[in-house]
Amino acid sequence: METLGERIARLRRAKGLSQVALAADCGWENGQARIGNYERDKREPSLTDLRTLANSLGTTLTGLISQTVLELNEPQGLYLPTPSADDYALVPQYTARGAAGNGQMNEHVEVKGGLVFKKAWLARMGLRDRHLHVIYVEGHSMDPTISDGDVLLFDENQREPKDRKIYVIRKPDGQLIIKRLVQSLTGGWVIRSDNEDKRSYPDQPISDAEIDQIEIIGRAVWHGGAL
Repeated sequence: METLGERIARLRRAKGLSQVALAADCGWENGQARIGNYERDKREPSLTDLRTLANSLGTTLTGLISQTVLELNEPQGLYLPTPSADDYALVPQYTARGAAGNGQMNEHVEVKGGLVFKKAWLARMGLRDRHLHVIYVEGHSMDPTISDGDVLLFDENQREPKDRKIYVIRKPDGQLIIKRLVQSLTGGWVIRSDNEDKRSYPDQPISDAEIDQIEIIGRAVWHGGAL
């Protein structure tokens, strides 16, 4: 399968551009080295750079990074070639990992392309692609709902806590965790893992005041992983 770097190089050559000319068209002063690193797959372009490259190469962002697309309205594993930007939305996929466990520190986050979702499916779910992000999951605290190695789609526009919904939460030390928020009958909230092993993954009761201090990054709205 053609890599992203190989695709950039192919599209550049098809337009008759040198690396220097492409960098200039992108507005990158002395940017030949950047183009070279991207084409050799030595660096991952940021989402902003991907958009700039796509425009300079005469293609769409989706066309630049996507050779296959997961069709969410069909069983897992159905792939369709060359999705249309009119029908599909590209959601950036970050190298950041959210822990279904004690916490995952992400000191450096990069965009590694993205996943493509049908716009009609997003509309039915009441989601807007500009608010969506994809991260990886590490750990077993949310088994069997969300498993280690899954990709998780979350909506940064949904940050208000709602009973029994799953959220991506940033702890005070910067670590990301993926937990269910449950409203307690006696007042306050519980940060809960779905894993039934409560010795390893105990519930964490918090007050109404403390829930306001939690930095909710967004609500989990979809996940996918290996069977």
